[in-house]
Amino acid sequence: MILTLSLGLLVLVQGAWSTIPPPQVSQTLPLLLEPSCNDSQVLSVAGLALEKINEDRKEGYILSLNRVADVKEHHQEGSGSMYYLTLDVLETTCHVLSKKHWKDCKIRQLHYSVYGQCKAIFYVNLPRRILHLPAYNCTVRPVSRIHIFRVCAVCSALIPKNISDTWIFQTVSEFLEKINEEIGVGKKFHLFKVTRFRIQWLLGPTYLMEFLVTESPCNKSLPDQCLQPPDDAQPVGICKATLRANLIKKYVPGMCEFFESQPTSAPESDPPEHQVPQQLASTAAPTLEGPKGSVQFLPDPPVGKIEDGQEKKPIVTFPAHVSLTTEPLGEVLHLPSHFLLERKELPIVLPFPEGSRSNECPGPAAYAYSLILPP
Repeated sequence: MILTLSLGLLVLVQGAWSTIPPPQVSQTLPLLLEPSCNDSQVLSVAGLALEKINEDRKEGYILSLNRVADVKEHHQEGSGSMYYLTLDVLETTCHVLSKKHWKDCKIRQLHYSVYGQCKAIFYVNLPRRILHLPAYNCTVRPVSRIHIFRVCAVCSALIPKNISDTWIFQTVSEFLEKINEEIGVGKKFHLFKVTRFRIQWLLGPTYLMEFLVTESPCNKSLPDQCLQPPDDAQPVGICKATLRANLIKKYVPGMCEFFESQPTSAPESDPPEHQVPQQLASTAAPTLEGPKGSVQFLPDPPVGKIEDGQEKKPIVTFPAHVSLTTEPLGEVLHLPSHFLLERKELPIVLPFPEGSRSNECPGPAAYAYSLILPP
């Protein structure tokens, strides 16, 4: 009887155990490495990512790398890595349509600098010759005019341009008339878009303008007969004109730079401190499917309020956000088809990591002025 009861209890216990669900296998979050922002490999990756950003853009000026503000690295299966980059950038004097490399462009002078921050997701797989930028987002803004005027009262300042201002169009027209006279027969240049407008006070107002131009063909036998640019005309160059006005005369000196189809300098001509390691430089591949991204231009920061006799500085932010997924464990990133990867080789992309920076970030800045460094 006791034996029968014991067997019965054992069957009940085993039955109860059999109904308990097996423990769930805990999934750990992928490990993100935090390399130094001054590491040579990180600097090369950051430079290549910024190059891809500039190549993708159709408007604005080429951005230059000032420093790597933060970086996270996620090793993938095989030999690839996904980088999550935060880059402090400066605007250069080169328009993106010039297709120049950012290292070949000059940054703007401090008193009309435009600075900001880019966040980018960048995949690198050297054995498969893959350098791919799936997403980025940048935010830039001019240096505060108030801060500039305090140290340089006669320096020019970037001001909002009024495209409908007939005075601007008149000035540009006068400048282009001179350019068209110098060029001679065969083509005529027209205003496409005003891109920058600055004002400086030197014995009167001086206006500095930058604008894109397009062209239309002219009849060589009758050079005065020129067609208007077609509706789908594209910019062929950028001009810079300076208008100095006084009570007697008006001067409109300037110059134009016309775009080329290819970059003007070869990679091997880069200065030694900016050279890309051959291991990375040789992996470039044509991109058939562009990244997802944009560059937002914010207005001049507002003037701080006066409280208790002291100015309270406004908080200047650069809300650059980028993410391809919200899944904590990430999702498969489908690369452009020309990379010819099998599904098992596709990398995993994670939500862009936010929060504290690495202990070795940010890296040193090429231009360490506080006025052009994001907080």
